[in-house]
Order: sequence, then C-alpha cells, then structure tokens
Amino acid sequence: MMPRNPHRAESEAFFERWCERLSANDAASFDDLASASSATLVIGTAPGEWVTERDRLRFGFEAEGVRLEPKSPRGYEEGALDWFVDEPKFHLPDNSFMQTRVTGVLRREDDRWKVVHMHISVGVPDEEVVELQKRWS
Repeated sequence: MMPRNPHRAESEAFFERWCERLSANDAASFDDLASASSATLVIGTAPGEWVTERDRLRFGFEAEGVRLEPKSPRGYEEGALDWFVDEPKFHLPDNSFMQTRVTGVLRREDDRWKVVHMHISVGVPDEEVVELQKRWS
C-alpha cells in the first residue's frame, strides 16, 4: 500500500462530506459531489449495481433512512486525481447495517473534487460467495 500523506489528503475530507450529505438526504448537494462525466461509475454491493445513469447515481442521496458512516478514511493525492479507501458502515432504512469497504476516485473539475468512480463491497468469505451464487443462478 502507498504510504499515507503526512498531511490530511483532501479526499479523506471529501469522503466524510459525501457520507454526511448522503446521510442527510441532501440530493441538492449531489451535483457538487459527483462528476457529470459519462464515465462516472458507482459499483454497489448488490448484483446488478453497476450504475452510470445520473438519476440512479443520485438515488442514494434521496433515499430516506439510508446512512453511510465513515470509519477511518485514508486518502492519496496525485495531481488532478485523488483517491480514498475506507470501511464505512452502511445503514439501511430498517435500522440494519452492513460493514462495507469502499474505494473512490476523485477528479478535479472546475477547481472542485468530484467522484468519477466508487466501488462499495462487503467482505464475504469466497466459499460463501460460491454457495450464494449457486443459489442465485
């Protein structure tokens, strides 16, 4: 793994803000946080969550009761790109939650950082995934 920057990477604060705004159902802030590029992609935890459509990308910011709680984001910087990793807790509307893993890539656009890629996953032992996928097919 790359060494952590001696100063706090902007991407760490960005991810904390992303979580705060998503958790507050602040759909108005979505355009300030996510790139409008056609290359923007978010991969979620569920089968089929390979999202490029802007309305579907915005959905998390509009969903009542969904919260994302950062744990300890680590960020890295290199020129016009920043990236972050974390293990946030993903809260669902029924008050259940999943411990997740996230990676995100930010690109500087109009002097602001915006998400161009995010991947959220759940750590599950390989043998359990194999059994689940057999049931789904």
